[in-house]
Amino acid sequence: MAHAPTKVTVNGPDVSGSYVLAEQRDDGTLVLRPESSDEVIDQFADHVLTEDEFVGSLERLHAAKLREER
Repeated sequence: MAHAPTKVTVNGPDVSGSYVLAEQRDDGTLVLRPESSDEVIDQFADHVLTEDEFVGSLERLHAAKLREER
């Protein structure tokens, strides 16, 4: 069975958003990549959302779509 990707939220200038752990190197360095819109949809598609989860999912989906359009 495949494991769900590890998600990381970063709050900082020019890098705020949700990321996926893409790689953990031998020296402990973490390589992150922005989550895709498909990953956001998949995360929230299988259960009923609270109001806060719904708003958060829309914000993350919007941010992912903007990144993908660049």
